[in-house]
Amino acid sequence: MAAMVLEQQQVLAAARQRFAEGGALMDSVVSPPVQRSWERSRQAGVQPRQEPYYAPLAAAATRLDDPADRRLARCVREDMDHLWAAFGGRQWTLFCVNAEGLVIAQREHGLADVPVLRPIQIGRRLREIDIGTTAPACSLAEDAPALVRGNEHYLDRFATVFCLSVPLHGLDGEVLGALDITGTGERDAELLHGYFRQAALSAENRLMQDHRPCHLLAVQHDTRWLHSPLQGLLAIEEDGQVRAANRVARRLFGLPRRGHLPVLTLDGLFAGASTHQRRRLLQSGPAHRVRLDDDTAVHVQYLRGPLAPHASLKLDAPRANAAPASLRTHTTQHVRDAVAAHQGNVSAAARQLGISRTTLYKLIRA
Repeated sequence: MAAMVLEQQQVLAAARQRFAEGGALMDSVVSPPVQRSWERSRQAGVQPRQEPYYAPLAAAATRLDDPADRRLARCVREDMDHLWAAFGGRQWTLFCVNAEGLVIAQREHGLADVPVLRPIQIGRRLREIDIGTTAPACSLAEDAPALVRGNEHYLDRFATVFCLSVPLHGLDGEVLGALDITGTGERDAELLHGYFRQAALSAENRLMQDHRPCHLLAVQHDTRWLHSPLQGLLAIEEDGQVRAANRVARRLFGLPRRGHLPVLTLDGLFAGASTHQRRRLLQSGPAHRVRLDDDTAVHVQYLRGPLAPHASLKLDAPRANAAPASLRTHTTQHVRDAVAAHQGNVSAAARQLGISRTTLYKLIRA
């Protein structure tokens, strides 16, 4: 097996060198996305035998000036921690780039010093015109997961590197960046793809939840997938217009994969539902089944209402000696505000208010 891999890598290196010198490339040598990346690298004048070029980092490079970069970095942080705990190591680095290839978040082993990984730092831009083909570059260009192993990279310097990446999408399905793991060992690529895809969906859901001026609905055919990375999310304006839908929701409702959504109202999206079902769409409570047409239905849960632009998501904790609140203490709006502040987490809102979940539901429906 090892001999077969070595032979394949040697074939790749020879084909890449001939290609860099102007020769043609057989379609079966590398995947089409990698081939297109090789073509871009060659057009940029990159040569396989050159050393990668990294622009010097400014003194304050680790400070992200763009609010969009800070938001994306915040939304991927938790999932990067989980991925690093599962797949990190001394010979590996895990990072997130924005749409221009700028590293905005990273996890690495504090005691490792791997020369080929050392330049990957927050604030550095990883571009094909400087370092040739990489998985993040392929993901950003192709809007698809990418795997680049060994001599599939355009530079000889990366002949020992394993690189896997998945794209991250914004409210309109646009590519915002990519999540990548890079190292000098081997990993199960199929397993990694599954975990990284889930992490990308989870980070994108956080971006949706950060869209504060809208009502937020969770939708799925199977209730077990609600409150998971596989839930569909809909952002609804106060006038009932659908402002945004995540990737899962776009598939569930047959909406365009990317780009601005067509003019669409919540009632139009659920045109097959009964009047009672449509009335409940923006009401707090447990997930309920809503018919889309004669053959299909989804489960819908109202997560939260619009939030003030700079409202804090944290509520003051109850005092240790405070008595439990009575029903008269909380107005319906007060309870809904608490649920919204906890992003639809009914249990957390009930604990904060000092009432039971049952009482909370009664107050919401009052």
